Amino acid sequence: MFERIFSFLFMLILNITSVLGLPFDAYESKQLFNDTCFDNGFYIVSQKAVNNSVVKIGEFKFNDNSANPYWHIAQWNSGPCLWADKAESDEYTITDGLTKWVTYNRDEKSVSMRLNAVNVYKGLPAGDEAWPHLLLEQSPICDYNSLSEYDKSFYNCSADRMVVELSIRINDFVDTTNTDGINAVQYLAYFYMSDVQGKNFMWFGLNLFDNRGYQDEYWSLDKASNCMIYSVSTKDTFGGKYNSLYRNGKPYLSDEWVKVKIDLKPFIAKAIKNANESNTFGEAVSADDFYISGTNIGFEIHGNYDCTAEIKDFSLTSYNKK
Repeated sequence: MFERIFSFLFMLILNITSVLGLPFDAYESKQLFNDTCFDNGFYIVSQKAVNNSVVKIGEFKFNDNSANPYWHIAQWNSGPCLWADKAESDEYTITDGLTKWVTYNRDEKSVSMRLNAVNVYKGLPAGDEAWPHLLLEQSPICDYNSLSEYDKSFYNCSADRMVVELSIRINDFVDTTNTDGINAVQYLAYFYMSDVQGKNFMWFGLNLFDNRGYQDEYWSLDKASNCMIYSVSTKDTFGGKYNSLYRNGKPYLSDEWVKVKIDLKPFIAKAIKNANESNTFGEAVSADDFYISGTNIGFEIHGNYDCTAEIKDFSLTSYNKK
């Protein structure tokens, strides 16, 4: 009995004091996002670009923290404005009362996001128009050109490891889809791979939820931004597709937090390989030509769906061997 307990404790200590097969003291690390618990609140940004950029139009704060928010709430193509058309609610929620709700849950330090696209499409088939979005964004996360070479090494995609961690659950899912056309609910995390010379850009994504089922690795052109997208498969994101938010042929609704922990580096290498094989940039590129400049996480919905997802502990930690 005591031998089993000792063995369990030994393995637990071994796991806690190591990362990716090497002891912690073999690495130096840096957390790339600010305010991973969302304590500082959010800026609400405009639905349309003004002079080719979005504009902060409001501030959603729920405590006395004097620090400015790092995170933005973006609400593309999703009906009423969270700020201009905000409805009365509790101090931890901002909503337009019709299509979008964002709630900070202080006990969990989590954020729940609801996007009701039924009230965007109104039961009609979803056409080729832009999909309604509800996103949490943080960009830029650094002024790369002003960093020391030491600090650049953590943001640069040539870092030894880039480990994403988060916990997520789907709280509610209502399907009232018109069967005509393409219909999908996606909850995605994208990381912005920006060229250190300011020339090129790639979207690098994790598909965290798709009501259509498990998703394979994806490499394609995003017509809206004219930039390439690489997305990791469901299986690789969750360490096995049956651990995902799609189970037994349907969305997985549960109070259970589903955890994601994945090293992006092997998949960044795949994205770079795809770019070179397709001559995406007209020249050969490598991982050290890019750095992580930002992120967004949230909904893209195409069709008459109403879905609520909740996340916490969303982080990206970069590791370099000493």
